[in-house]
Amino acid sequence: MTVGEVRLRAIIETWWPRILIFVPAALSIWFVNRTGTYRTLLFDGGWTTRFYVLAWIVLTAYLGWLIMATGRLAFSLIKHEPTQRVDEFFVGAAALILAGVGLGALSILYPQIVVGFAAVLLLWDSRSFGKPRKLAVTLPLAATSLMGLWLLATVFLDRAVIPDVISTDVQQLYAPYLAEVARNHSIWLAADNPIFSDFEIGHGNGLHLLLATFLPPHVAQIVSFLYFVGIGAVIFELARLILPLQALGRRWEDAAIPIALGLAILGLAWPRTMPSVKAGLYIMEFGKYHLQTAAFFVYFLLVVIRSSQARDRLAAGICGLAVAASYPLYAAFVFLISSLGVFTKVLQRDRSGLVTSLLLGLGAVGGCILAFSINYFYLGIPATNPYALFRKIASVERFSQFGSLEILDFFVLAQSLEVSDFLSKAGVVAFIRQAKSVLLVATLIAATTCAISFLDSKLFPDRSDFMKKRTLPSVAGLFIVIAYVASVRLLDMTLNIPSLIRLSIHVNALFPLAAAAIAFWGLVIVRWLVPTVFVGRFAPNVAILALLAACAWMTASYPWQSFRDDGAIAFAARGRSLIEMPRVSLNWQRCDELQQSTGSDRILALNGYRAMVPCYFSPLLTRGKVIHTYQSDVARNFSKIALGSADTAEATLRSLGVKLFYVQKQNCDFWLNGFSDLFQSAELEKRFALHSETPNYWMLTWRDGGQTLSPEAEAGISALRTRSKDIYRQAYGIEPFEVVKHRLSPNGQRADVTVLGQLMTCH
Repeated sequence: MTVGEVRLRAIIETWWPRILIFVPAALSIWFVNRTGTYRTLLFDGGWTTRFYVLAWIVLTAYLGWLIMATGRLAFSLIKHEPTQRVDEFFVGAAALILAGVGLGALSILYPQIVVGFAAVLLLWDSRSFGKPRKLAVTLPLAATSLMGLWLLATVFLDRAVIPDVISTDVQQLYAPYLAEVARNHSIWLAADNPIFSDFEIGHGNGLHLLLATFLPPHVAQIVSFLYFVGIGAVIFELARLILPLQALGRRWEDAAIPIALGLAILGLAWPRTMPSVKAGLYIMEFGKYHLQTAAFFVYFLLVVIRSSQARDRLAAGICGLAVAASYPLYAAFVFLISSLGVFTKVLQRDRSGLVTSLLLGLGAVGGCILAFSINYFYLGIPATNPYALFRKIASVERFSQFGSLEILDFFVLAQSLEVSDFLSKAGVVAFIRQAKSVLLVATLIAATTCAISFLDSKLFPDRSDFMKKRTLPSVAGLFIVIAYVASVRLLDMTLNIPSLIRLSIHVNALFPLAAAAIAFWGLVIVRWLVPTVFVGRFAPNVAILALLAACAWMTASYPWQSFRDDGAIAFAARGRSLIEMPRVSLNWQRCDELQQSTGSDRILALNGYRAMVPCYFSPLLTRGKVIHTYQSDVARNFSKIALGSADTAEATLRSLGVKLFYVQKQNCDFWLNGFSDLFQSAELEKRFALHSETPNYWMLTWRDGGQTLSPEAEAGISALRTRSKDIYRQAYGIEPFEVVKHRLSPNGQRADVTVLGQLMTCH
């Protein structure tokens, strides 16, 4: 053989195993992107569903590897020092977020570029495959690890791998934008699909945008699961930092890893509140971006607590920038964590830690400025929340290219009437009660551990390291965790802001850690006073057993129960179709029926807003077929259609190619355009004809020929519309639409918001 042949053979032998690694990923990407897969999952199920689940199991591993590899690359290029896996994950995610936003802004988000970059990066990272890290496996660690795998498998199959066809927000605000980015190869919107709200909440989430270029929007749920795992990893590291187990003796120090892992499992499975139990972190809507934000917030606690190194300054700066750029209002939470870090580092005279905390805040400031600037110069408004603040500086001319400020006025008015008390005194009382319950749990843990340790010291004494002096971790970490949890929970319970309540769910994962930390610091005080209590051999093992029992009970009671209630095993193993799943109530068949019966003609729904959510941006329908209420070219002309005269409204709708009008029977959920003068009783018979009628809805069309609208249909539609106004008046004391239309003073008083439930089932 020649020298060239020898070299070629050596190269092939070196690289072909690494290249073969990508074959499962390539097959999985092909399968989840097959035409008709979504329809089959919805209506048929079977082996397509089973292979779909298998494909996502494979892809989840590759996506996690991609994020970690990006982090390793970032550290190798900037800071040449040892890193932890948790830092690699979050720095990698932050780098991909910023890269996705950058490529999207340049309109070069092409799958060829993204997949090519990912393949090269993973090939580069595969060099480290021959260097596995050694881990001393003990029975407690193995048992706790199996418990964690059970929890993660349960949550993955229940919340990540089943496409979310339940959440109304995911269907109309999150998935459509990811599909739009994949179509346009850009974060910027197409003129015929001005989904400005989706743009505002989605354009900064670059990791999701990158992956959506070659995977369906369902990938958002997989990314959320990876962040869910990341939260567990951060809690594990936090527990190792702030629990003073080494101060209790060598045997407690040896039990640190299983205890930290158990607390991470408890945090991931913890319900929302105790004793009034509601869903916790595991039940958050994985199709949204909330878990990404929650994971970074928890990671920031780790960054400001531990002894600062160069890697922490890089992590603080890049991650703070990425989180605030994804949604600028998140910077408030980052500032809170940064302030806690600055406060403690100043007291400790830790200059390096102070710099890290300041960089976290400065990164958030930079992300805020970036996000607000993009929104303002593109949409014409820095943000739509809090709307009252930014409405004053909004550019009406720029925003009118995407939507209508009058529609946002309507939303804000309706929401302000629906919430009666933004500052709740009852919330303060509930917060104090919950704080007392945490202290009570911590006290019980400490008292029980003391009792067991006392018995252990009498029955099985071991004084081998009794007199050895042991260093304590800084109490600053405990202070930061407690202060953060208390601050967020106080805001959550006193301010009735739905978005804040949803976002603050992540602090529930820190409750077990906070309670355990308080308890163990109490035990340190006891050991200082009575050192002979902690000379036993088996108390740490008893603590691990108790923690395992608590993890098993919590997982079985909440995530596993949700897994069973949702019928996850029926979907993953038996191939049950999505519309047969227990919690699916939206009518997906109607979307398919409308497509088959009306072809490419556009449909404007006058009522049934919530019932029509599956159809607005459904992949089952042709693009823009069912017109969205507030994100569409029709909504962009709100002042002409909803607020203008009947003649103006008709002329505008005809110019936009709208031919069909959907009215759902026994539904009074009229919104915006449904209240236009064009659809008053006197105008219906004059301008419209009946296109078709089913037991569930009327389909109207323009009266251009000999078609007519029957008196029964006209009377039925008018009665529903009138009843809708009555319900709004009963709930709010005024009609929000009339206030916006006639620019009246919003002086209505909330009467009985519960009557709004009648909108969906009225006669």
